[in-house]
Amino acid sequence: MKLSDEQLLQTFLLLCYPQTPAETLAAKLADGINEERLKWLINRHRVWNLVAAVISKLDSQFFSTDFRQWLQGASARRQQQTLLQFKVQSELAKALDEIGVKYQFFKGIDLSLRLYGDLNGRYSRDIDLLVSDSDAIAAERILIDYGYTPLNDAFTDTAPGQVIRGSFFKDKSYQASGLSVIELHTRVNNEDTAFSKAVTEALLAGGQPLNVLEYLYLCVHAMKSNCHRVKWLIDLACYYEKLNQQMPNWHAQKWREAKKFAVVRQVIACEYLMAQCLGITVEPKRFIGLQSYSNWVMGTWLDEYSSLISLKRVGLPMLMNGQFEHRLKAINLLLFCPNDADVAFINRYASGDGRLLSLLLPFRKLSRYTKKKLLGA
Repeated sequence: MKLSDEQLLQTFLLLCYPQTPAETLAAKLADGINEERLKWLINRHRVWNLVAAVISKLDSQFFSTDFRQWLQGASARRQQQTLLQFKVQSELAKALDEIGVKYQFFKGIDLSLRLYGDLNGRYSRDIDLLVSDSDAIAAERILIDYGYTPLNDAFTDTAPGQVIRGSFFKDKSYQASGLSVIELHTRVNNEDTAFSKAVTEALLAGGQPLNVLEYLYLCVHAMKSNCHRVKWLIDLACYYEKLNQQMPNWHAQKWREAKKFAVVRQVIACEYLMAQCLGITVEPKRFIGLQSYSNWVMGTWLDEYSSLISLKRVGLPMLMNGQFEHRLKAINLLLFCPNDADVAFINRYASGDGRLLSLLLPFRKLSRYTKKKLLGA
């Protein structure tokens, strides 16, 4: 990163973190800041509300009137969306309670209230709803009655292609006009591992405002996509500080559980980023390649996010998890999970459940990847 980029990123991260002292920000902003570039970063990382709350406490001299008005307007629009999400969640919760479905809304508004004490602390574009496998169809019917329709697959699908694809994913998505997309989860990770099962059970059990397993899950969730949005790092930093306040001896449990589920590297990477970017004091632990990996992650924060698959984006999160079970299931997902074209192929030619045809999917994927590379060249 260029020095100017590094300075901009440091200031941006401190503007996102609610615990940054005002005097620290004042010193960082004393020489001014590129407001257009800052706008881009705020939009890229979806942190309108976090930055607006921090800037509201600073002297007006640090930002232009135009910038403040832009940020206030952007934040107000997201707050309206969040209020609508809260209404939807409340009404769905009532309907789910009436039929006895065990559920938990997680991340999103739930996490915002617990970490920031405010619905609008963190912005989320969708609603995450977790239920058990046995309650999935009942919950799906509630969503459909509310006006939602499946975006791709549904839990009631019987076509072999959709059934095969659905088995690979932790959730299914639903949309309704004018409302946020809902992701209905039956587990928290696509890889149906012991860790995923433990976190799912802990979240569905509820009753704890803070949970060490949930902290580990947020680390794994962030590193799954190489922490491509800084809001996840801010969430983790706030969770970390709250656990320090409320459970002073939680670190022993954290490392014990992280070792048990082979997610130690994800936790180390997240905490290293917290220390480097936000000045949070963490227990110094390292693994080979940590610094270069973290520098690469921070560099991606200054670029447009790309959803294109690359060996680096896919391989590094896989290597983060030291558990053979996780790596095996991640490779299985990468090789055998069908896309829309594969689903159509299976439905057209399958006799029976289509499992034999699914063995051809790695060759179809390799063919598509090679074709894209050749055309790109």
